[in-house]
Amino acid sequence: MKVDGKARMKAYLRHVCEHIRLMQRDGALYFILAALLLLPVWFQPRMTLDSVVQDTMFVIDISESMNVPDVDFPRPQTSRLELAKAAVRAGMASLPCGSRVSIALFAGDEVVMLFEPLEICRHFPAIEQVVTRLDTRMRWIGDSWIIRAVAASIREAQKRNLNVVLVSDGDEMPHRVSPRFADLVEYKGKIKGVLWGVGGEAPQPVPKLDGSGQVVAYWTPEEAVLEGNHPNLLAMIKDLRPGEQAPAEVMAEVGEHLSAFNRPLLRGAAESAGLEMQHLATTADAVASLQNPDYRRQAPAERDARWIFGLAAGCLALLGWFRSSLAGLLPAITAWRSIMQVRLPKFRS
Repeated sequence: MKVDGKARMKAYLRHVCEHIRLMQRDGALYFILAALLLLPVWFQPRMTLDSVVQDTMFVIDISESMNVPDVDFPRPQTSRLELAKAAVRAGMASLPCGSRVSIALFAGDEVVMLFEPLEICRHFPAIEQVVTRLDTRMRWIGDSWIIRAVAASIREAQKRNLNVVLVSDGDEMPHRVSPRFADLVEYKGKIKGVLWGVGGEAPQPVPKLDGSGQVVAYWTPEEAVLEGNHPNLLAMIKDLRPGEQAPAEVMAEVGEHLSAFNRPLLRGAAESAGLEMQHLATTADAVASLQNPDYRRQAPAERDARWIFGLAAGCLALLGWFRSSLAGLLPAITAWRSIMQVRLPKFRS
């Protein structure tokens, strides 16, 4: 019984080996191995490599002045916020794989992180959708302090070892004659980054939007005073009848209902904090400003490993194709050899 079992096992193994040999000869074995090698691809394998990365936190101004449509990209009368979002998307797309990216918003003097840093290539579609859906109705306060926002952005980026990119029109609410640039000196050299400026330099009325994002009105000087700006005029404005306007000469000092790109403020903030400043006309300006080699560093980074399995499977499939083609030619080669080995009869002269 034992002898018969061993004999059957040996016969079975011989049969399997013969079957494998035949599969190898006609190339089928290589195709099967290629298919098996592709299975791990469905689990999105990752590997850690020492790479050049550019870890970045993008901070987007969502104050109401970002709705002003004084930008000519990608079409005339585009809002500042639309250019800001397009610039962030283009900037993210220009970063090398392995880089970590985070998105933050600022309004008032607070910076709110939407999520912790994520690897850009693996998570780009999700991050891009987050940026695309941002709008100024997400703001939690109407005021805007650029100096404090820059300081808060630097603190958040420093905690996570990220560069910082802050995009804003630089328009503060309420307006300040003498910004406190000295408050940023302590952050100089802490991190690297750039301030992106958006908008035109000619003052434009600030629109009010409804729930669907359509312009329904514009801010007036009287409303700017009622928001708490210029307290010396508050009592007079409150005494006005509904629809009545204050004398123009009295309201000459009020400018919060208008907005323009504040180049001196952003440049002064950038210089005080040791950052760069770039006014954006198109997304190409944003991408160019990120090409600074100082923003990049060597670091272990997660990379996609699917290409390794794909390459190995492709090589096996190619080898299988070669073997199957060769197997198809074997009968013809054998027949040719037989013909060449036939001895021709000798004739005597």
